[in-house]
Amino acid sequence: MLPSKKYSLIAIITLATLLLGFVFSGYLTLLFLGLDTKLFTWNTYYQYYHAIGQPQVAPFVGKIKWAGYVGFGLPLLVLLVTGLVLLLKKDKRSLHGDARFATGADLSKHGMFKKTGQSIVVGSHGGKLVRLDGQQFVILAAPTRSGKGVGVVIPNLLEYGESLVVLDIKQENFDLTSGWRASQGQEIYLFNPFAEDRRTHRWNPLSYVSDDPAFRVSDLMSIAAMLYPDGAEDQKFWVSQARNAFMAFTLYLFENWDDERSSGFPGGSGTPTLGSVYRLSSGDGTDLKKYLKALSERSFLSANARSAFANMLSQADETFASILGTFKEPLNAWINPVLDKATSSNDFLLTDVRRKKMTIYIGIQPNKLAESRLIINLFFSQLINLNTKELPKSNPDLKYQCLLLMDEFTSIGKVEIIASAVSYMAGYNIRLLPIIQSMSQLDATYGREVSRTIITNHALQILYAPREQQDANDYSDMLGYTTIRKKNVTHAREKTHSFTEERRALMLPQELKAMGPDKEVFLYEGIPHPVKCDKIRYYKDRYFTSRLLPKVDVPMLKV
Repeated sequence: MLPSKKYSLIAIITLATLLLGFVFSGYLTLLFLGLDTKLFTWNTYYQYYHAIGQPQVAPFVGKIKWAGYVGFGLPLLVLLVTGLVLLLKKDKRSLHGDARFATGADLSKHGMFKKTGQSIVVGSHGGKLVRLDGQQFVILAAPTRSGKGVGVVIPNLLEYGESLVVLDIKQENFDLTSGWRASQGQEIYLFNPFAEDRRTHRWNPLSYVSDDPAFRVSDLMSIAAMLYPDGAEDQKFWVSQARNAFMAFTLYLFENWDDERSSGFPGGSGTPTLGSVYRLSSGDGTDLKKYLKALSERSFLSANARSAFANMLSQADETFASILGTFKEPLNAWINPVLDKATSSNDFLLTDVRRKKMTIYIGIQPNKLAESRLIINLFFSQLINLNTKELPKSNPDLKYQCLLLMDEFTSIGKVEIIASAVSYMAGYNIRLLPIIQSMSQLDATYGREVSRTIITNHALQILYAPREQQDANDYSDMLGYTTIRKKNVTHAREKTHSFTEERRALMLPQELKAMGPDKEVFLYEGIPHPVKCDKIRYYKDRYFTSRLLPKVDVPMLKV
């Protein structure tokens, strides 16, 4: 028993003892005075004690007081002994564990039925929505076709009150929820860079590069690291050279733009884009190396730009060709005119997600997922990078939280900045809700050590019925073990009974796999016991269906 429960129990017993002593003292008063006990009522002692000052009662004062001493003393003595036993009694620990499921009272005690603008909906318990408020992260492990969209994604899009960025494969979430979020005063954007109907808002990742030459190189290096992540040991040279080539071409474009603006050139080339980087690196149809050498000799180029070009052009022809091949690999998608146009300017700013309430849907058709992997990875990488530079306490304009709801989290590959920033992102009011198919899938993408770090930094982990046996085994271990008492009967000359204690998983692997389509389990670091509850089905709940409004209109690109 917990200390707080012990003291509460003692307080209750004390009150009960005082009441018993009061009643018992009245009965003893009648006995000590030799009166008929049929006159006894619950407040007899009060009546006699109140009359002690009267002359006619004076001869009996001693007996009345003794009745009080004995009447109150005996119960208080019993209370004292009981209290000492409770205080000194050691908790009996079960031999194999005390795991159990949390109750509704446990959830209520931790405020998990309370709704706020920053609440993440995680399930339903006893007909009430269960939510997690604050800055803590949530992760959902759910196999395909297990109800993650109807149970977590859409309910949160129809309730979460602050900024939200959602990876929306198939664009169903935008169609169902953008109308309600717009009705709540949110700015709504759909970024679908491969939209077959050409309806998308625009985002230019190079627009966040500083105009100040002192910071420009650093900003470009950050983007280069996102486009050309570290690989195996034998790839280090090619990755380094690809980043150098990126630096050469982007610095050329930015410094050319600076030169045009300073000389008052009308129109000019405008803000550089990844499409313009791709086109510049493709040359003009003449010998590429000679073409790039001519670029490197332009008078407006800085020492950094000249150095980057020199590094690239000094390589042997075969090595030079391989470097250009490595450099252009992630940029080849920009031959697509829709993608090129969708990344040519900005209809929204990633730096605004904590300044105002806004929702960005990243809508990708499933058949374009592989093709869009890099651009989505770059989007989330830049979003996190830009919003983990300034703490909200240092800038009162950063007054909103931004939730990153990342369905099919591993489909965009390893987002390096999440692996490194997951431990401190919450302090910047950036919150994660990634959805994976299984823990083993996360291991395959991030490596076991990094994936364990990611999981550890998610305070609440939702588990749907697993399909893989290893996942079922892992989840069973996570839920813990309990002790069961088993009765044994021996038939010899005489029938004898004995009891043994055995260890049993709170949920066996096969029980987890058979949990069914309507149940889920989640573990929350604030509650010592796992929670077994119901999945949400938004389409069965009037609270959610009443919020299904017509989708927001999205402008069409002129390609």
